[in-house]
Formats: sequence, structure tokens, C-alpha cells
Amino acid sequence: MEEFIQECSECKVSEHLKSKLCPVCMTQKLVRGKWKIVIIFLLKDGALRFSQIKKSIPKVTQAYLSSQLKEMENTGLIIRRSYNQVPPKVEYYLTDQGKDFIKVIDSMHLWGVDYIDANLKN
Repeated sequence: MEEFIQECSECKVSEHLKSKLCPVCMTQKLVRGKWKIVIIFLLKDGALRFSQIKKSIPKVTQAYLSSQLKEMENTGLIIRRSYNQVPPKVEYYLTDQGKDFIKVIDSMHLWGVDYIDANLKN
């Protein structure tokens, strides 16, 4: 971990703060992108095909969704499983690390509910 902290280019803060912020910056880097958190949320109940994910996020372009899925696969948050059949079948599902991130999303949800209750409701 210490080696990673020294090399982290995301933390543009003092060395004292860097040791505390670096894990947060890594998390932010892994889920950066408009739809990654939504994709993780969609996959929490099990594997989905590309078309199912696309239908759930109608405003995302096919190219952007594909790039987000590839990034998430490369960082170990999801796994892409391809089946050798006609027509071709590809499914995406969460790795154990991806499943662990559901706890973060749940915390974000609770915080968001509290924020809405405190600031946005009439």
C-alpha cells in the first residue's frame, strides 16, 4: 500500500493528507464514469447481458457502455463471460470485489436519502 501511495498521481495534496486520501482516490478512479456505479447496482442481483444493461440505461450510448464495461473488467470489478453458441451470448457479472462495492452504494443511498430529506423536500 505504501508503494502505491507514493506513486499515486491522483492525490494532488500534501504528503500528510495523501496517505489518508489515496485509498479514496483509488476508489474514485475505479468507479469514475457516469454509469459505472449504476452498472454495479444493476449487476448486484446476478449476471446480465449487454442488451439488458443497455435497456436499463437508455441514455447511454452503446460505445460508451462498452468502454465502461471493458474498463470495469480490466480493473477486476466485473467479469465478462462469453458462451460459444449461435447467436453469441455474453454475460457480465460482479467479481467478489464488485460485490463488496455494493456496501458503498448502499451507504451512498442512505446518505442521499438523508440529504434529500434535509435539503430538498418541501
